[in-house]
Amino acid sequence: MVIENGDSLEDMLIEILAKLPVKSLLRLRCVCKSWYTLTKDPIFINKHLKNDNNTRLIVIYAKEVETKDGSQVYPTDFLALYPDKTLEDLSLQDLDPQQPVIGSIWGPYSGIIIILGITNLVTLWNVATHESRTLPKLGVLSQYTRFPSTKVGFGLDLVANDYKLVLILKFRDDKRNRACEFLHVAVYTLGTNSWREFECSKSFLSHISWFLGSVYWDGSCCWLLEFEHKELKNHNHVGILSFNLGDEEFEEIQGPHIPESAEVSLDLYNDSLCVLFLDTNSHCFEAWVLKKRNWIKEFTVGPFIGFYKPLQFWKKGSFFVELNTSQLLLYEPSTGEMRDFELECLWFSTHIYKESLIRMNGGDDNLLDE
Repeated sequence: MVIENGDSLEDMLIEILAKLPVKSLLRLRCVCKSWYTLTKDPIFINKHLKNDNNTRLIVIYAKEVETKDGSQVYPTDFLALYPDKTLEDLSLQDLDPQQPVIGSIWGPYSGIIIILGITNLVTLWNVATHESRTLPKLGVLSQYTRFPSTKVGFGLDLVANDYKLVLILKFRDDKRNRACEFLHVAVYTLGTNSWREFECSKSFLSHISWFLGSVYWDGSCCWLLEFEHKELKNHNHVGILSFNLGDEEFEEIQGPHIPESAEVSLDLYNDSLCVLFLDTNSHCFEAWVLKKRNWIKEFTVGPFIGFYKPLQFWKKGSFFVELNTSQLLLYEPSTGEMRDFELECLWFSTHIYKESLIRMNGGDDNLLDE
């Protein structure tokens, strides 16, 4: 049977199911074998992740906490979720009690949080399903007591239809008291539960921005590169490091020219790679989008006074910014206003979260019955 617009009933059903919460989908998979298979299909999982209604905000923030005896105050990190998808209600849900292991947190990427544990083990944690998976230990880490400087990426290999985790590891040569000349790269494949490790000495990897996260775009994990070109007065040439999850090869993508003092972030805008930055001279935010290998200016907004840096996009062209007093704000293009989240903390980072069907334990147990 075909509907008037040409879509089959099966296509329409998939569209409807892709808009449902993970909890509902995990229960509905018991209805029939085809629905069960669908919820495990990486293509459907990826489609479900792209559902804008599935988008929520996670924030990692620090505040001062007293010891039990009240003798000392120290900064403590908290992991929290804004459950309201519209952000009209700014109530926070604490995620710390759910965290499976102790360690540094990266992501979420495709709904999965990566935890680099204090025992040198990597754990993948699906917040929506309450599942986690501790990965096989990396051989290169056997001689180290803690993780080196690390960049993380995670996404779908469009060729193999399997999810992969990428770690770029920067080791230090203690004998020479300097960073090693090469970077170590480790790629974990979810379906095979195995690592592939190799050294990479390509020169542009040494320019990777170690303070920013990655962006998944069109089958690749992307990170910002920073180059200073002396021949371009008062300008930086920002590049992008791309790692294709299919052929597992690095590529440098030339970025747009931006002012030297700009605060820069890398994100997606309408499914296109985007460089969002604050020009600290004009006090305006600019967004440049990569279309057919050309950078096109998408918009300029401002001027604004007192802002420190852009963070990432939210919905309908809105984006988060950090005030220089550690305040979280959301710019709404429909009104031209900045909305204050009134989050009192020492520091924070924002993360776009989408519920994910990616399974961590591989089992068929009925989850989320509680």
